[in-house]
Amino acid sequence: MASEPTATRPRIVVMKTARRRAAAAFRSLGTRATALVLTASLASSAAAGAASTADTRHVVRDAPRYVAIGSSYASGPGVGTYDASSGECARSTSNYARLFAVARGYELVDVSCSGATIRDVLVGSESLPPQIDAVDRRTRLVTVTIGGNDVGYMADLLGRSCRDEAVTKGTSAAACEVLPDDEVARRFAALPADLLAVASAIRSRSPGATIVFVEYLPALPRAGTCPKRVPLMPADADAMRATYDRLTTDFVDAASRSGALLVREARIGTGHDACSSSPFVAQYHPAVTPGWDSPVPYHPNQAGMSAVAAELQQLLPERR
Repeated sequence: MASEPTATRPRIVVMKTARRRAAAAFRSLGTRATALVLTASLASSAAAGAASTADTRHVVRDAPRYVAIGSSYASGPGVGTYDASSGECARSTSNYARLFAVARGYELVDVSCSGATIRDVLVGSESLPPQIDAVDRRTRLVTVTIGGNDVGYMADLLGRSCRDEAVTKGTSAAACEVLPDDEVARRFAALPADLLAVASAIRSRSPGATIVFVEYLPALPRAGTCPKRVPLMPADADAMRATYDRLTTDFVDAASRSGALLVREARIGTGHDACSSSPFVAQYHPAVTPGWDSPVPYHPNQAGMSAVAAELQQLLPERR
């Protein structure tokens, strides 16, 4: 008797320190952080998965230092060209931090890494130092996109899509993991204090730095779905919208309580969800971007990264 087919999730790159559930949803990866001056030439490409460091020659004299902290919504897996010097943290050469730094002439130290959690920012892992270590007294700007993996946002969005698609197709959903509601609530209870801890750690290392919390772009429309792009049933779509809204609220509160600035991706992404005709976020089964080894569902595309970079330019004054 033939075995029942099993639903599988699209692969996506993340670092090895991602939680066990994220590892079930994503490919596990690991590397060193990249430090680079964007106006310099990039280092020659390293083999995929190798740990290396990009060219850090200072071409712009006295350029202010900018540190980008975050997870995959900052690093940009699947966007544009893969930065081989980032190894399997899967940073794009055209993520929002790089686009902004090039436009404004900043020295960028991009330590964002796919799969990162707040623990990876503050404590680090076996293979990576804490992202916060990149911040020093010379740092003038820090952007922060972190927290989604802490509450299982992306893993659950993938897990619910996997499960609902399996139901629709009549296949097994055994590989589709979703957090229980009480576990999501427990994780969210810790998130506000953890986001404030990130801001506090930045201020302790660079009291004069401007901190900008950068929200997550919305993957779902405010109502309904589009089954061919987002295979969520109504109840699961509503559950993920509630998770996204709470995550966004925590970003707004963290920025307000810490005196940080805020990029309102929930606002700029409205009408550009995965179901729209001009999406800023990929669908559940996106095409593979040339140069990347796997598709990256429900993550910012190049249009999304460009929109965030443009919003940063609107938010922050020109250097004099």
